[in-house]
This record gives sequence, C-alpha cells and structure tokens, in this order.
Amino acid sequence: MDGNLTNKQEKVLRVIRDFYLENGNAPSLSELQGMLNITTKRGVVSHLEALEKKGYIIRTSEPRGIQIVDNTEEDVLYEYLVGIPILGYANAGTPLVLAEEENLGILQLDKSLVGNKENLFSLIVKGDSMNMREIEGKNIEEGQYIVIQKDAEFEDGDAVLAIVDGSATVKNIKKSEDMVILYPQSNNPIHKPIYLDINSNSMINGKVIKVLDNPN
Repeated sequence: MDGNLTNKQEKVLRVIRDFYLENGNAPSLSELQGMLNITTKRGVVSHLEALEKKGYIIRTSEPRGIQIVDNTEEDVLYEYLVGIPILGYANAGTPLVLAEEENLGILQLDKSLVGNKENLFSLIVKGDSMNMREIEGKNIEEGQYIVIQKDAEFEDGDAVLAIVDGSATVKNIKKSEDMVILYPQSNNPIHKPIYLDINSNSMINGKVIKVLDNPN
C-alpha cells in the first residue's frame, strides 16, 4: 500500500477490493458501513472521497458506483500519478450532447501537471467551436481530452463547462449585470454566442484547466 493512505483508508480500500473479488461488483454504502463498523454513511463517504482524491478509486452516480483504479503497475508510481475520471463528452458547438455522466475510463496524470487542484474530471471534446482557444498553449480541438476543475472560481474570458437545457457545452464566458454570454473561439464562422439570463437554470459546472492530446 502507498504510505499516502491512512490505516483506515487502507482498510476501506482492501474491503472494497475483497468485495469485488467475491461478488463482481462494488459494495453499497450501507454494506460498507456495516463491514467497516462506521456509525454513519457520511463517515463512509468521507473515506471514499479521500480515496478518490488520492487516485485509488472513482465514483459515479450509479448504484454501487465505486470503481478501483487499475493498480497493476508498481505502487510507487501512484506517488506521482493522479487518476482523473472521464465522465463523457462536452460539445464545442451547439449544446446537443446530453450532460449524462458516463464512465469512459480514467486518465492517469503526473500530479505535477495539475498541481494541488482538487475535484477534477475530464471530458472528450465534440465539435470545433473552441478550436482557436488555447489553454497552456494547446487548442481545444475535437477529440481531445479537457480537464475540468469542478466549481472552480472563474473570470471573464475563462473557458468553462456549462450545462444549457440539460446539455454540456464548452465556451468562453463573460458576465454582465443581467446576462451571461457563452461565446465560441473558432475559425468556423457558423458558431455564435449563447446569451443567457443571469437567473436562468443553466449552470457553470467547472473551469477548463488543461487540454490533453487523445492519441486514439
């Protein structure tokens, strides 16, 4: 085990792994609570959050939605790597891709690439409305991975993930007193800004902090 884990976290991870081996799926929160003799489900969740932050598991919104990060390589690697779940697609165009959480695997990143940032997830870009926008010198192009910091603070001009009418879209953002403008940055003139009332039900779900090449 990585010394980065507390004794309790090691036990939680071991219980999850053993349950997987015996049952072929993850334990529920109630089952973990009983097996670990923890008084509240919130206590279980706090351990799961710590394991996810350290890259040992990912969690989804599905029942029994705990997945163990592949740990077949030398454990020492995990001192330097963080696992970031790929949760679906984000549209760089008209927001038509439904914002449905999926499990498309895990990106393994050197921790130095994301620093001490927390609450990270990634998406695959569809469309070209942001193909002229650079993040750390790399353009947001179709097929690439973008890393999102959920609930991060953002400023005018930042690239963000927005949920508009239940669909996910990546755009630059600008706010005024009564309006939010989500605008493209593309060499394709078909793409136009989206204008939202400041009190609309649309949601900014995170800030794009990194773009990664997808070799597939």
